[in-house]
Amino acid sequence: MKKLALSIACFIMATIVFGQTGARTYFSKSGKFAYRYEMGESETSYILIFDDFGKKQAFELVSNVDGYAQKTRTIITAENIFIINYEDKQVIKFPVDTDDKSMEMFGGADGGIDLSELVAEVSGVESAKAGTGVVLGKTCDIYEYTDPTSGSKGKYWIYKEYLFKAEFLDDEGQHAFMEVVDFKLDVAIDAKEFAVPSDFEVTDMSQMMQMQQMYGIPADE
Repeated sequence: MKKLALSIACFIMATIVFGQTGARTYFSKSGKFAYRYEMGESETSYILIFDDFGKKQAFELVSNVDGYAQKTRTIITAENIFIINYEDKQVIKFPVDTDDKSMEMFGGADGGIDLSELVAEVSGVESAKAGTGVVLGKTCDIYEYTDPTSGSKGKYWIYKEYLFKAEFLDDEGQHAFMEVVDFKLDVAIDAKEFAVPSDFEVTDMSQMMQMQQMYGIPADE
């Protein structure tokens, strides 16, 4: 499992975690989810918006640590991934099949977190199911899951394929909590949710990625 749930530092740092193909397939045609996240003194909000069953997605993360707020947004379409830096008014554009290692090599990938990967792995362990509970009026399956590699523990409330609530305890005893505070499914999504700000500078990494594939780039660069 990508260590979204079980290595919470990755969450706060807005490390992007999604499959190499980019888009996910959802049960609903469209949706909007707003989450709150707590760990220590940090305050974080996370928003997921998707349309066309996940062919188009936007992830927005706003963190506030020690009074410093940072906002990042990642947009995924069928062809491209856009990482938006609002502070510097810059956008990095990647082809959608870019792997995680390559994205890190060319400047990192802030702003997106794929909860669907986490849900798929946790709910795929039938022995982890520990009953049901209600969150925002929806009856969720509850899973108590221990990562087989790290030993970190998590408790998850999952409605269909959507994460509604989670409690995390990593292998160092660090506790964290997140839950959905608002959600809408099968609603009209404005096309501007997947649009890059027109006045931001865009750096297209496509050509550089092609050179990497053709010639290779040493791992230590």
